[in-house]
Amino acid sequence: MPKILSIQYLRAAAALMVVFFHADGMAQEYFNFTGLSFGAAGVDIFFVISGFIMWITTASERITPASFAVNRIIRIVPLYWAMTLLLYGGWLIFRDPATLPSLWNLVRSLLFIPFVSPRTGEIQPLLIAGWTLNFEMFFYAVFACGLLIARRHRALFVCTILAALVASPLFVSPSGPVALTYTSPLLIEFMAGCLLGVMYERRALPRPGVAVFLLVIGCGLLLTSSGLSAANITAARFFHWGLPSFLIVTAALALESKLKEWRLPMLLGDASYSIYLTHGIVLSAVKSAVMLLGTQPLMSVIFIFAGCAASIAAGVGAYYLIEKPLLAACRTLATMVRRAPPIAAHRTI
Repeated sequence: MPKILSIQYLRAAAALMVVFFHADGMAQEYFNFTGLSFGAAGVDIFFVISGFIMWITTASERITPASFAVNRIIRIVPLYWAMTLLLYGGWLIFRDPATLPSLWNLVRSLLFIPFVSPRTGEIQPLLIAGWTLNFEMFFYAVFACGLLIARRHRALFVCTILAALVASPLFVSPSGPVALTYTSPLLIEFMAGCLLGVMYERRALPRPGVAVFLLVIGCGLLLTSSGLSAANITAARFFHWGLPSFLIVTAALALESKLKEWRLPMLLGDASYSIYLTHGIVLSAVKSAVMLLGTQPLMSVIFIFAGCAASIAAGVGAYYLIEKPLLAACRTLATMVRRAPPIAAHRTI
């Protein structure tokens, strides 16, 4: 299907928000900088977009749960595995062996199994940005089950499953990282995206005038949100960042007809996944380089600008040099497997 400009632009904006948030956080930690927290809401925008995209790209009745799962694995796994293994290899070469993460934690990271990181004390894989992928992959699993249901009932099925999981802590207290992840109110953001997809199909989006109002409200709520922790996966995050993200995505889609195609944000939208997964490593390298010049307040501003610029450049480079070739190779392999003739059974006498 043709690319939706508003979604491309929002993907770019969400990725840049997350990069700025982490650069800002490092500046606070290493350069005594007083920063802002709203950039973490880029993740919430991604979650709403994900629910929307899954809905509108599965309109064809020919899409089966198996083909959907293969497509999602090809889209998400190769680059994530490459970056996780690169990070682990860096630890093997450059860090004290005593601080090396266990192989079990590496396996759980690669398989999207939530666990508490010994380094941070948060529910995070080795590649910290991958914590969101634990939510994404679980949502994909629920949505794949929904593909077994007639499309007219699919949204109700998916939303009922996710709502039941979110409501379950009212009756049974979840314990452990897996239960906390799979019952988090953040799952509501995927539901909101699916419902937005239904609205989009039925042409039930607000008028442009109302959309501008919603956009202003959504952006205003994000900019004035309290200092919520980015690791917060409770209902507070949904109300502070999830609901404004839904308003922003809704408004952007309603304004789609007013948008023109601009090459740079389109490119950043395409490269948003690469930017998201690589920026942590890039920021760490830039931080080490800037700290050689000192830790005075001016260095914090230099670090934020240099770190964000380097993260964008490295992410775009990774998109062209790593992500696209990996996607092409995996799609070619999947096509070859689908077209391969079945192995004939040998009859024994």
